[in-house]
Amino acid sequence: MITPNLKSPLVPLINRASVLLLAAGLAGCASPGYRKSDSAARSMQTAAAEVQAESRAIDLTLGSLKDLETEPGADLKQPYRHFSASLEHLIACARRTQNTGKAMAEKNAVYLQAWDKQLDAISFEHIRDLSQARRTEVANRMAAINQRYQQSQQVVEPLISYLLDIRRALGSDLTTGGLGSMKEIVENAGTNAAKVQSALNALTGELANSGTQMLSWALQAKE
Repeated sequence: MITPNLKSPLVPLINRASVLLLAAGLAGCASPGYRKSDSAARSMQTAAAEVQAESRAIDLTLGSLKDLETEPGADLKQPYRHFSASLEHLIACARRTQNTGKAMAEKNAVYLQAWDKQLDAISFEHIRDLSQARRTEVANRMAAINQRYQQSQQVVEPLISYLLDIRRALGSDLTTGGLGSMKEIVENAGTNAAKVQSALNALTGELANSGTQMLSWALQAKE
């Protein structure tokens, strides 16, 4: 029988390696759930930033349209181009916001699926019931946010279409008379935009708040 040399310098290294392997194993078992939660939370925060950017793009577009109407200057083409460029930027922002919403919904679904797997593995009924209740609460909140997100984009689309029609009309009649004929239409665009932005601002706050609540404690401390 070979007796191990406990005084060997290799023993501390072996023990340290064993501890590290054990820690890695425990991390591997425990981390997927909260990592998916953090991923879903980050997607909400990204969505909040995109919605905010979309709201700013509406501001810029309406501002450039108002400038075209009230301070056209000697050359109408320059403020018209500014309005047109701002509108194109808004369209690009809206497209990104829609894609971000889809990504957010996908990450939320992945997180909930991972939670379901953990529920199936819980042996004690009381613990499982508590976790299931929390899962239902989080899922309902995600569903409500996703619904409001989709609704917000559904009201952005007609606003963009309205602004595109204004651009088409002015593009065919870029004159003082053409601007005058669009005065009431421009005012309507401003009124509609204010309602859309109110919804977007509320959604931004809800996304940011929900994203922060879902972050693991360590990441919240860094925020």
